[in-house]
Amino acid sequence: MFDELMLPARGDLGGHLREGTATVALRLPWYRSLPLSCVEGVAITIDDAPVTTEGMTISVGDTEHAIAEVGELAAVEWFVLDQATVRFTAPNGLRPGGHHVAITLTLRIPYAEPEYWPIDFTQTATHERAVEFLGRDS
Repeated sequence: MFDELMLPARGDLGGHLREGTATVALRLPWYRSLPLSCVEGVAITIDDAPVTTEGMTISVGDTEHAIAEVGELAAVEWFVLDQATVRFTAPNGLRPGGHHVAITLTLRIPYAEPEYWPIDFTQTATHERAVEFLGRDS
């Protein structure tokens, strides 16, 4: 729905290069806040190379959560105006400079109205653009 808003316009790739991880900022491509349990999948490619989801985390606020465990986080709210941080493994590091980043985020959209049950509605958003990696720890 709001795919083009997922990667903030002034977003940078960050990272803890000594730990072999990198981060990317992510915005919710939906018009309402959702619990993290609605995140069904996050796929990232950098310069056409897929990023492994093993060890990938997402943080909204001060707490990091494993992507593999977000289905259990119905009490953790991702507010529509909040930026999440996705941390992923970058074993070979990232060279400073521009990179092509593509993100696909799959969301399960909950509806509480009984007249819509059962419903299985997902929103898959994909966006890609050039992102600058500053080549420093953040």
